[in-house]
Amino acid sequence: MITGHSGGISAPTLGRQLGAWRTPPDSRRPSYVALAEAVKLLVLDGRVPVGTALPSERALALELGVSRTTVTTAYADLRDSGHLQSRQGARSVLTLPVTVTAEPGDAGPGAVGLNVAAPAAPDGIVHDAYRHAVAALPPYLGGTGLYPHGIRALRDAVARRYTERGLDTRPEQVLVTAGAQHALRIVLDSLVPPGGGVIIEQPTHHGTLLALRRHSARPIALGLHPARGWDLDQLESLIHRQQPRMIFTIADFHNPTGLLLGPAGRERMAALAARHGVPLVVDETMVELGLDAEPPPPVAAFAPRGTGVITLGSASKTVWAGLRIGWIRADETTIARLVSARYDLDLAGSVLEQLAAAYTLDHLDDFLPTRRAALRTNRAAALDEIAAHLPGATCVPGPGGLCLWVALQEPLASATAAAAARRGVRLIPGSAFTVDGAGERHVRIPYTLPEDTLRAAVATVGEAYREAAGGSAPGTDLDAGLVV
Repeated sequence: MITGHSGGISAPTLGRQLGAWRTPPDSRRPSYVALAEAVKLLVLDGRVPVGTALPSERALALELGVSRTTVTTAYADLRDSGHLQSRQGARSVLTLPVTVTAEPGDAGPGAVGLNVAAPAAPDGIVHDAYRHAVAALPPYLGGTGLYPHGIRALRDAVARRYTERGLDTRPEQVLVTAGAQHALRIVLDSLVPPGGGVIIEQPTHHGTLLALRRHSARPIALGLHPARGWDLDQLESLIHRQQPRMIFTIADFHNPTGLLLGPAGRERMAALAARHGVPLVVDETMVELGLDAEPPPPVAAFAPRGTGVITLGSASKTVWAGLRIGWIRADETTIARLVSARYDLDLAGSVLEQLAAAYTLDHLDDFLPTRRAALRTNRAAALDEIAAHLPGATCVPGPGGLCLWVALQEPLASATAAAAARRGVRLIPGSAFTVDGAGERHVRIPYTLPEDTLRAAVATVGEAYREAAGGSAPGTDLDAGLVV
């Protein structure tokens, strides 16, 4: 079923998105099958939208350096599986089978989701929050229920939390949104014209890249070292050379690496943005999930006086993604501008969900210690299974967050993800987290699933990697394969 139309994709762009899709020379799996599965993975991960028109068979065959028969047969396989629809006189467009639904889980029917870095709701707190919300709702029923800034109770709760963390904040400096992704869309609409440059880390959260592409912004990659983190000398050079319209950073337990930017780095980043007059936007979605370290005060607390730093937050990772609650913290003038920009996307958020979110933010201490302890246990389990089932892989765990950024011994991330999908495990290859489709040596492994499910899923990823590598991974000392 086609759910929308987003134009076409060129053969060179599709080739970059496909990554290392080819089967090893000694594999029994036909090349057309590998190509079809790689295209399906792009659709399921959202990297190529449903409704996108594929390039001609001839153009793609030339781009990939394969026979036209390989592409023709792959397209036929996609049609048979319901992932491609052809119309006479028009290019074939990507679609989803009518049997695929969004329920019962994020990974799709019957699949295990290593593709989503979001935990289940903590025991009890969300039930309590909604009971509180229903009881608190009647005073709001006499009005329209439209609060473009967000209800005062939630803005109060968000402002208090920022103040507790070392950044004095008034409720008037808070705009409530439908999650951090919605917040980023509002900021982009307000600050970045189409074609404007935005400096982002590489790798970065794939949702950020999708938002930039939908906005037609120009992503500018700032390399992030898996152990040392941010290269702020490179940041300064990029600002000079690229003249960006915005800098976007995930400074707190970065997704997907888990890295944390220290106080000195925050001060210098804020100073660079202020000196060059470039808006600095900080995504704090993971900030409450410190497992080995407490984060410093917000980046905005280090900014020179009078400098505008825009901070995005969310309850999705801290509490539950099902709340669909996020926020933007900025100076009051910027907030007024962003409220005007939001009208192109929506009028306001749900009052009930905002009341529930306010309750959870006022009760963080009731459930966060338990959540962090469970995440530490899961992270250790994931590291054990990576060492056992992905020989030669390296991983430097960050001090917090929800993910491990795992470097494979061979650049086979896309092929591994396709093989894992056939085994019922959804996995996102590293190319989805990079500006240019690089990242074929990496996969992101969230540790948010129940421990037993997580262990089994990582073991399955190991099987998929061995298949992608041609039957067996290169021999290495398993005990030396993991850098921790």
